[in-house]
Amino acid sequence: MEAIIIAIAAAFNMLVIKWKVEHKRYEDAALDAGILIVLSSIFASTLGGMIIATISSFIASMYLLFSPPKFLSNIDSSNWKEEWKKRLPK
Repeated sequence: MEAIIIAIAAAFNMLVIKWKVEHKRYEDAALDAGILIVLSSIFASTLGGMIIATISSFIASMYLLFSPPKFLSNIDSSNWKEEWKKRLPK
């Protein structure tokens, strides 16, 4: 039963990340993939931990799907290096 739950949640996570990349929501997709990777590496030692990591990543994925992050939205794409340098702490 646990294997079916983790397989469905993992497949759904990958499909959501694929959808985000296809719709050019790269920042959102990178954050979502990062959450999945970090949680999977933290809980990788047990099957129960992997189920927890995958389901919590699924919940985060659904939240980010409807409320995308706006970390880089104010950076002009033609002048991103200078904008990045301005935002670095001195």
